[in-house]
Amino acid sequence: MKVHDEATDSYAISSPGDLSHPPNPGPRPRRSILGLSRGIAALLIVVIVLAGGGVGAFVAKQHADQLQGHVVSDLQQGANDLQAAKALAVKANSSGGDAGQLDQAVAKFQGARKHFQRALDQVDSDLVLRGGQFAPGYGDSYIAPRVRTVEAISHMGIDLSNAGEMSTELVAAILKPNPTAVKSGARLLAAMQLAEAKVPAIKSALQKAQDETTRVDPGLLPADQRASFTKAKSDIGRGLTDLNELAQLTPAIVEFLGGNSPRTYLVEQPDPAELRAGGGFLGSYSILTAKQGDITLTKSGDSFYIDYPYARVGSPKYIKPPGPLEEFTGTQGYIFGDSNFLPDFRDAAKTGEMLYEHETGTKVDGVISIDPFAVADLLGVTGPIEVPEWHTTVNASNFAEDVFQQQEIATHNVFGRKQFFAEVAKKLLEKVGTLPSSKWPQLMTTLNAMVTQRHFQVYANNPVAQAALERIGWSGAMLKPASADETMMEVETNLGGDKANHWLTRSYDYVLTERNGVLHHELTISYVNTTPRGYLGGQTYSCYVRMYYPALGTGGQAHLPNPPRIPNTEKHDGFKMLDGWFTIHVLKGGRGVARIGFLWDTKWDGSSTRTIYWQKQTGSTADPIKITYVANGRTFTTSTNLAQDRVLVLSGTGIAVQAGAAGQAKLPLIGSPS
Repeated sequence: MKVHDEATDSYAISSPGDLSHPPNPGPRPRRSILGLSRGIAALLIVVIVLAGGGVGAFVAKQHADQLQGHVVSDLQQGANDLQAAKALAVKANSSGGDAGQLDQAVAKFQGARKHFQRALDQVDSDLVLRGGQFAPGYGDSYIAPRVRTVEAISHMGIDLSNAGEMSTELVAAILKPNPTAVKSGARLLAAMQLAEAKVPAIKSALQKAQDETTRVDPGLLPADQRASFTKAKSDIGRGLTDLNELAQLTPAIVEFLGGNSPRTYLVEQPDPAELRAGGGFLGSYSILTAKQGDITLTKSGDSFYIDYPYARVGSPKYIKPPGPLEEFTGTQGYIFGDSNFLPDFRDAAKTGEMLYEHETGTKVDGVISIDPFAVADLLGVTGPIEVPEWHTTVNASNFAEDVFQQQEIATHNVFGRKQFFAEVAKKLLEKVGTLPSSKWPQLMTTLNAMVTQRHFQVYANNPVAQAALERIGWSGAMLKPASADETMMEVETNLGGDKANHWLTRSYDYVLTERNGVLHHELTISYVNTTPRGYLGGQTYSCYVRMYYPALGTGGQAHLPNPPRIPNTEKHDGFKMLDGWFTIHVLKGGRGVARIGFLWDTKWDGSSTRTIYWQKQTGSTADPIKITYVANGRTFTTSTNLAQDRVLVLSGTGIAVQAGAAGQAKLPLIGSPS
């Protein structure tokens, strides 16, 4: 066995018995009994959703070079195999599900496990190392910690190999062709059902790997590998968090896809040209059914034909509408087309379900709201779709305008005109349902963007599914983020029966002034209406507007021409409301203008940071915002838009604008390079 000579810094051969009776003259050796090999590559954590980090391997300084070489070689090869396995899984995903690459990834995970197990077995079975841990003097302080560390590294590799192999099975369930589940919904359902069975075991393997990290002494690692080890620990923790999210999301997806029982969904097609607080007047709708992942559009229709004849006061079918709707419609009852009156989609969807059942006798299990802007985004994923029934081809660049022109020109006001949207929806669903898996990441990115821009919203009656929708930000809820000090939201409801919002331009001028412990808010909104003649409903923008400001606010004022005659009694936790009416007539010059405003105060001394969360109205577009912030004799200005929710951050050095909440849905366990 090799024994170190302090004076010459060289080694001489000695017998293994030297470990049990170590020399004890003079100072401790400068090198540890188990020296660290710096040649080990980073140990990559590859559970598809994780990026990896690693640590080196320990070898016995006073034991045979053969043991050192074998242990180091196996740990090195195990790390390489883990890295290769992850790369193959990522490549398979990016190339659309190459079955061969997934099979190779599984083989690499299995190879990595064998190498880590062999390294562990060699250390565990080495009698010199086992006995050396009990040697007086330095067995406990030198040998034992290093044996524990190499064992922990080996166990980590084994656990990560197990987790990686099981994760690849889930990826394969999504990416590999499945002759019994050709459509996307059926394939996703099969993958989620497999996930329900596999996730507990994957989570257990990752938890074991995390436990092993506590047995590694980072102080024994080379300085250049400590950061990798720290990152490895962090990535394992992130992986466990992702698995917890998947465990919560999986039953919701299974439920939504009709995996538990057939489900029926009401698909609302709001018209943002006739803007409402929840997105737009519901001029048309469809019915989707989901059964074991098979999603089918079974019916489409014009809302007019279920709303009409309108129930009036005194009729047994009359349902009293909210105050502002009653003020506008008089004796007419609440109808399905108007169910988007409320700004929180959870409330609007429940109202839509109730009114749809009231008018048709049909119960549904949830509501999906998708407007023309969202359909255009989906066409960017599927590519153009021919609609021969309407002698056109729709694509991402023209759909929003095409559907508007098909439905809203006065001369097109004929029976069945709203079937255009329904025909496109049916063909779009067919194309989305058969997308190759290589397109799924793009589809998920697009759906998240649609949610972020508030053109797509989903509600489920099932509480598990609804909770998942809220976690990923798809529910269209009115937000009161815990990280924000204040929240605000302005919404408009076009009750003129026209399509003025298609041409209307809107801009915000927001002035914030801090003085004597009070932050004064002044929001001015300017409008230009250029609606031309020849479209349904005329040219006048008759708007009921609501301003939701923080419940902690004081001194709220609305500068509007007409206050409401019938009060709006809606309540939203965390908000106060200012409301009223204004009208914009298009004058002879082809345009009309208006300006309204809102004022309120909140407490703030200006010495800390203040965050204001501004929520975008569903169905609106990227309205520009100019912000002026005045504090301590200084004036700061900036500009942004309401393409999505915004976060305004005030401080003593100025104002910053950040993006607000965004859709957070992820394809589970799909490999990525990061």
